[in-house]
Order: sequence, then structure tokens, then C-alpha cells
Amino acid sequence: MNENKGRYSKQRETIYQILCDNMTHPTVDEIYMKARQIIPDISLGTVYRNLNVLVEQGRIRRVDIGDKAHYDAKITKHYHFVCKDCGDISDMYIDDEMLKDFISNVEEKTGNKLESVDIIFNGVCSHCHKE
Repeated sequence: MNENKGRYSKQRETIYQILCDNMTHPTVDEIYMKARQIIPDISLGTVYRNLNVLVEQGRIRRVDIGDKAHYDAKITKHYHFVCKDCGDISDMYIDDEMLKDFISNVEEKTGNKLESVDIIFNGVCSHCHKE
């Protein structure tokens, strides 16, 4: 690992703050556009590099949805819901007991030992469903 990855970086902290202030699970391009408002000469490559460092450090999560990566500063255990109509991505929380039963059932049926679970729910959000 590069020794500079643990050092303070104004660009990295700006990117992290953008994510903390934005719970919409933005893409790299969306983060880049916001970062340019704060640091006009920041490059797209710098944003990519710093997002990767933040993921490696465990400070943010990368959520792959479709063909795009989205980023999430909320690292507590949760899952995601993607609305097929409006494209919004929202956080979903699942009861630990229900998830434990689900994992146990999957392990029993497959013979696999699960180490982590990443669930993305797809459907129509409550806002779009009402319309």
C-alpha cells in the first residue's frame, strides 16, 4: 500500500465531506462536479484515486448498481433499494434476526459458508408508486 494513502489530503477530505453531506449515493461524475465547485482545479483522476483510497480505508462504501459505481458515506450495516422509475437509491435496513435466518437458509441449501451479504432491492419507490 502506498504510504501517502494514510496521510491527510485536502482533496480526499473534501470528497469525503461531499459524500457525508449527500445521501443520494452519487456517482463519480456527480462527486467530481461538486468537488470542482470547492476545488476548481481538481481532476477527475484525483477524484477516482481518492474514492478508491476512502473505500480501502473503510471510510466509504462503493455500491455497484447496473454499470455505474455509486458511493455511500454511511458504512453501518444497511442495504439499498433502487427505484426502476426515478432511479433513486435509498437505504434499507433489515432486521438482524430476519437476515440471520435468510443467511442460514442459503448456507443450508447451498453448502456455502457466507462471509458477507450485499443486497440490492429493485422495484418502484413509494413516491413513484403513489403517482
